[in-house]
Amino acid sequence: MTFERFTKIRGRGYTPKASIWGKGQIGFNKGATERYNLDNFEYAVLFYDKENQKIGVRFTNKKEDGIVKIVKRTGSGLSLSAKAFLDFYNIDYSKKTKYNLIYDNENDLYILNNIL
Repeated sequence: MTFERFTKIRGRGYTPKASIWGKGQIGFNKGATERYNLDNFEYAVLFYDKENQKIGVRFTNKKEDGIVKIVKRTGSGLSLSAKAFLDFYNIDYSKKTKYNLIYDNENDLYILNNIL
């Protein structure tokens, strides 16, 4: 039997979360960044499912139409500017709201559920 010692005791937890911030940004906590290796990417592409009120994010290193540059925050996750996206789909970002983040393997998207 081999035990692995847990040493990451500081922080706010490791449950993958995403937040929509009051300035029109989407942030991903350290738990999401580490679990899904999001530090390996430079850009994101945003998707919206109106019927189910979900935001999808695909991370990439390719420069393509609609990409958004990722801002890496040392020791606390990453964020990206989403103001134009949120405004286009009339998604309220007047106050910070947190969402559990899940990975949809079939569509290669990280999903923020029930955003309205």
